[in-house]
Amino acid sequence: MSERLINSLSLLLTALLLAGLPILAQESSDARFTVHVVQRGENLFRIALQYDRFAEEIAEANGITDSDSIVIGQRLIIPLPANSPQERITHVVAAGETLASIATAYDKTVSQLMVLNSLASRDLIYVGQELTIVDGDPIACVETLGSTQPSAPNVGEAIPIPAIAPEAGTRHSFSRTGDPSQVYIHTVQSGETLSEIGLRYNQTIDALARVNNMADPGLLSVGQRLVVPGIRLPQLTRKLPDSVLAFTIDPLVFSAGRSGRVELLTSKPVTISGKFMGRELRVIAREDGKRHNILIGIPMFTELNVYPMTLQLQDEFGQSTPIDASVQVIAGGYGRQTIRISDSELLAPAVEEEETALLALYTGRFTDERSWINSLSLPAAAPINAVFGTLRSYNGSPFDRYHGGVDFAGAPGTSILAAADGEVIMVNRLHIRGNTTLIDHGWGLYTLYAHQDETLVQLGEAVATGQVIGTVGSTGRSTGPHLHWEAWLNGVNIDPMQWVQEVFP
Repeated sequence: MSERLINSLSLLLTALLLAGLPILAQESSDARFTVHVVQRGENLFRIALQYDRFAEEIAEANGITDSDSIVIGQRLIIPLPANSPQERITHVVAAGETLASIATAYDKTVSQLMVLNSLASRDLIYVGQELTIVDGDPIACVETLGSTQPSAPNVGEAIPIPAIAPEAGTRHSFSRTGDPSQVYIHTVQSGETLSEIGLRYNQTIDALARVNNMADPGLLSVGQRLVVPGIRLPQLTRKLPDSVLAFTIDPLVFSAGRSGRVELLTSKPVTISGKFMGRELRVIAREDGKRHNILIGIPMFTELNVYPMTLQLQDEFGQSTPIDASVQVIAGGYGRQTIRISDSELLAPAVEEEETALLALYTGRFTDERSWINSLSLPAAAPINAVFGTLRSYNGSPFDRYHGGVDFAGAPGTSILAAADGEVIMVNRLHIRGNTTLIDHGWGLYTLYAHQDETLVQLGEAVATGQVIGTVGSTGRSTGPHLHWEAWLNGVNIDPMQWVQEVFP
């Protein structure tokens, strides 16, 4: 499309908008446009995602040289792909939309959309639903992000998930917004309710029940698969460089308090750096700089949102190439618990903050070599009586703190075992955690063992998986003998049981 045509259409649309005429789309023989009014909190990156465009395309169409210069209320011309009888056009229902308003936007009738989408009633649409506007073949594919996992993760999955492992010399391309048939599926876990699932995904019980045709929302079974509307799968905002053979994100949606993986395969050696959620990413280079792994811990209380991930690939000649992606973060879906503590001095926020800062400092260090293999082992032969992430109220306080580990109800003197090979980097008595051992397993992974009666290892000692490193006690802020077991990844407190149940990286 020529710059002259874009400028002409821009002037025409601006004049019509100033005249107060309601314009949703402007069509020509070779192009379609819509107009977007910038809302509070939006940037060019997120606006481009809404319309399945690249940010550069929108910037070019509007003569924007500085992507940070857009302001609230600004009207942006959004170039849409050329329409043809063979192309399939879909629309994702947003909050507040009705079938009538969607039909008007695309110059269709309500009856046409009801027939195309097999709707029994015009009221049977929901936020996140993908409606067919023009039937036909899917639009030609560009890049997307896939999952390397052959089986469905515990929290959810995208169906279908394309295989990502490339054959020698091949490069995968998928639709940037995902196949139209893709939906996000949550697999019901033991003890979950529809209300808890809704809180995790910011959905109402009614919305989940409606989309899954549930007559009784209270009847759930373990392993049941529920469609979750409104979940955005990972997306790219520009095409992958030719040197990238595969770019995978797993799981497809990150959860607060848990870990995620990113892997890139390149055809030539590169150096990679990047940021996600304001933190520098630790990139692990393998196979002579052609395979790169990134392990990411998502902090608890992270706001449910879609976050940009920015990567920079630098080749041996110093040439830098960017990769920009977006990943949605959801809530962890954790429960609540009320605790009574006799020593109220240990509940002081300053005490907790000081201890958390100390652990973040220790666990923020990065060791290039890893010492664990596949997954972590359990640290005690004892039943679990408290899980990670539970929101806690202490002595009637608000539920503004969480349980940062997993508790094992072992009798006093029960052996505590190292969860993986590693090096002991702390043996200390802390105010809250009592007698504590911290082990560095490499690649940013640490495990912590608290409330011990005895610590049986020394600072700097190399330990092996299953080695006895201490005994169960009740030191520190504790209501009785137990092992409190934590995991930290690059300075972020994470759920250790995920590392027991899954293989990293």
